[in-house]
Amino acid sequence: MTLRQLFRCFTWLSLAGVAWTSCGTHVKPLHQEVNPWIGTGGHGHTYPGATSPFGMVQLSPDTRLEGWDGCGGYHDTDSVIYGFSHTHLQGTGVSDYGDVLVMPCTQFRQGDQWRDKYKSGFRKSTEQGHAGYYAVTLDDHAIRAELTTTPRVGVHRYRLETPDTLTWIVDLEHRDDLIHYSIEPRGSRMLVGHRVSKNWAEEQHVYFAMQFDQDFDWGDQLGVISKSDTLADGTLAQEMTMVPVFVADFGVVSELNVHVALSFCDIEGALANLESEAPEFGFETHLAQNQTRWDNQLGRIEVKGGTPSDRTTFYTALYHATTVPNLASDVDGRHRGTDLQVHQLNPDEGDHYTVFSLWDTYRALHPLLAWIEPTRTRDMVRTMLRMYREGGQLPVWELASNYTGCMIGYHSVPVMVDALAWDIGDWDQILALEAMVQAADSMHLGLDAYAEMGYIPSDHEHESVSKTLEYAFDDACIARMAAHLNQADVETRFRRRAAHWTNLYNPASGFIQPKRKGAWNEGFEPREVNFNFTEANAWQYLFAAQHDIQGQAALAGGDSAYLAKIDAMFNAPVQTTGRVQPDITGLRGQYAHGNEPSHHVSYLASYAGAPSQTADRVRDICKNLYNDSPAGLCGNEDCGQMSAWYVWSALGMYPVEPGSGQLVLGSPLFEQTVVRPAQGEPTTLDAPKAATRPYIDQAAWTSLNGQVSEGTSRSFVTTQQLRQGGTLNLKMSDKPGDRFGVKPEDRPTSLWESPDFLAVPGIEAPRTFQSESAAFQLQHIQPDAVLSYSVDDGATWDIYNGPVAVQETTHILARATLDDLTSNTAAHTMLKVDHGWRMTLEHAPDNQYLAGGDQALIDGLEGGHDFRTGEWQGFWGAPMVARIDLGRVCNVQGIEVHALQDIKPWIWAPRHVQFSASKDGRDFDVEGRVNVNVEEDDTQVQVVTYRLDKPIRTRHLEIAAAPHASIPEWHLGRGNDRWMFLDEIRVDIQKP
Repeated sequence: MTLRQLFRCFTWLSLAGVAWTSCGTHVKPLHQEVNPWIGTGGHGHTYPGATSPFGMVQLSPDTRLEGWDGCGGYHDTDSVIYGFSHTHLQGTGVSDYGDVLVMPCTQFRQGDQWRDKYKSGFRKSTEQGHAGYYAVTLDDHAIRAELTTTPRVGVHRYRLETPDTLTWIVDLEHRDDLIHYSIEPRGSRMLVGHRVSKNWAEEQHVYFAMQFDQDFDWGDQLGVISKSDTLADGTLAQEMTMVPVFVADFGVVSELNVHVALSFCDIEGALANLESEAPEFGFETHLAQNQTRWDNQLGRIEVKGGTPSDRTTFYTALYHATTVPNLASDVDGRHRGTDLQVHQLNPDEGDHYTVFSLWDTYRALHPLLAWIEPTRTRDMVRTMLRMYREGGQLPVWELASNYTGCMIGYHSVPVMVDALAWDIGDWDQILALEAMVQAADSMHLGLDAYAEMGYIPSDHEHESVSKTLEYAFDDACIARMAAHLNQADVETRFRRRAAHWTNLYNPASGFIQPKRKGAWNEGFEPREVNFNFTEANAWQYLFAAQHDIQGQAALAGGDSAYLAKIDAMFNAPVQTTGRVQPDITGLRGQYAHGNEPSHHVSYLASYAGAPSQTADRVRDICKNLYNDSPAGLCGNEDCGQMSAWYVWSALGMYPVEPGSGQLVLGSPLFEQTVVRPAQGEPTTLDAPKAATRPYIDQAAWTSLNGQVSEGTSRSFVTTQQLRQGGTLNLKMSDKPGDRFGVKPEDRPTSLWESPDFLAVPGIEAPRTFQSESAAFQLQHIQPDAVLSYSVDDGATWDIYNGPVAVQETTHILARATLDDLTSNTAAHTMLKVDHGWRMTLEHAPDNQYLAGGDQALIDGLEGGHDFRTGEWQGFWGAPMVARIDLGRVCNVQGIEVHALQDIKPWIWAPRHVQFSASKDGRDFDVEGRVNVNVEEDDTQVQVVTYRLDKPIRTRHLEIAAAPHASIPEWHLGRGNDRWMFLDEIRVDIQKP
């Protein structure tokens, strides 16, 4: 590096965690730029407490015990603290963690449960915090609480306003269901123990060593009154039940310091972590060390320009993006594997990590870490491969060494392939390809149909469209990995599979739509949120094939049509229909920034030669959907993904297609940014007057040795350029230009080629019909493809020339040919319904579960064992009362109705079903009642049949299904109404 570069005017230096400009202007330490309360309001689900970069310990107050907005254990609107626990998730949509809650007390409230006795009110005005530090005053106890951490140790300091008797509470019951636990004193200044709990993670192990700076008297276990009776003689009789809440008494003190070390292996691991990281007390020393950790971590990226609010928003985003994944190995290298056994790492194997929310984080968080934390990324990739070796599969959503079964895809694959794009090596790539193929060939979660048919039908697997799309993207990454390793056969197979997404593209609508069997689902509405998509609707998954963006643009009709479709998404009404999905937030039309499937869409216009549209949308999102308030995130933080999007976009670029080696330029927020990876060369991004000039007009590189490249109109940069370092000089403008990123050679590229693949035909046909005849139609994404069909199980095939009428139940086969290619065969059955019955419902089913319309219960199609495949009608908080007009007086021999029992998602079979009959449709006589024949707590997913066998001469029938009362206390949904899911009503009629 030359002296000219070293001292150029806009270069920043970081000295002892303090940022300075070359002109000597002081800027506050970076850890103080962080506002940990961003995301603690609204639905951000973040926690405000203390942690270290990627630390094992997340020491934070717990203010909310239940509810979706209590997933992080804290909400900014709360006013009561139950205590301080040592593990928290950063902005997830499911609750877990909250391990080893502690609380210092000087008095106890009245309450039936201990948590209500030891909790304390607090005032927001007494809270203070920044990266690595949290403080609050516990008003009920007159105690000032301060928290900081080392990577594996929670460091507490409690100062009493006046000396008082202090009682220390350890609540091992807090948050998750306990499987087993232990706690015991070791001497008069140490407690050790463990808790194994079950929640989202089925078997989570946490071990702790708790060191105090003063002696205590051990009070052992507490109890609660579980039964109270007054006897005949007036004596009060009470029964006490012991609970996993423990107490230590410290006598009169003015200050108490506590160190709590964690381990996921055993108590010895916690003791070793304590001895290594916090052997001596001294809160200020530990705080200063943690602040230095954060100054160094946040110093990976330094920015110039922007308002104080911009800087706080940016550095808090960078902070959130570097709190996860979390360290999971002890100082001696031991970790708990996904086989739930303890394993030993060699010193050269790096660290082991946990909390891989990969459906979220493969998009932006992991690419960001690949740039600024290459060695840590290497260790995370090694962790994923270790999970494959020890547990048999790559992580999907791994938590505390558990496979949670949450979310879709196998997105550890793009994380590993993207690491290759950033030149991160020193991990077993042969094993990685083996693990990738194993994930893709697992034949579960719809992969069997995906591999055989080329897509997943909605009646085969829920979230079928989303899974098809995400599998296709992951398969493209596998093909890239195989090509890198010269595995031609594997590359060819997965190159073909990566094109499977086109099997669900409907050229008539321009959307990617669900199919039942081989036909498009009827009644398609792109705004409808249903179980064909993952936390989204058809708009939000329309652009999910990140590996074939220009292929999709071609299917749409070219650049102009593609841009029009993007415009239509952003300009559509913001209302969604169908089921209620709280993750769909931050709406711009139907673009939902509050959830991950939309995150790359604001950058897609650049692929069609319109980077100014990218700049407009990105700048709008940055300025209006992020801010420095508690509600400063428009959706769940999702383990750093929401913040990583902002970090990338503030830099002026985004990894639309992880693994491709390209980043799309957008609209930088700051005049200058310097990125200093933990290992590697620094990169400076210069964007003069970016605050008022949102459009890039030209880009030029200056290498580290001072060599200046010619200006370019390319609207993307490569990972290789960023890894080499230097300065990216961006000429900014207040108006869109007519050259930058316009020509095809200046645009980012995403075009998937699979020359031996041909998509299946689309079939437009009803599932059932009552009329004399009905017709089906075929279509294809390739206008010159020849379509053929068979209605005799493949015995003969006819060329399709237009709609084909059928008069009876018909099984349709369809295929396409083009040159020497032949597609897979699509199949669909059109069911002729012989009866002419009509049905009315007294209470409409919930609009999330309509199952195809108002006649769904008598359409001849039966639901299976998965309520999410769209075959069941769902009723919540109301009975199901169906009245059927048989059209004439008939001799009915029997009546039955089917119901689903799946109590985990709150679905119970009806308490009873009552069958009534009427000849005039007005006055009904009860013919019989059938009670439920399964136990209320039966967890088996099953279809329950209610049948009445009785001769009845009637024209009108009434079937009334009665729900149970509210959910009982033993269930997680306690107190809420229960769902009833019902399907086919069958009536046996004696033939004349």
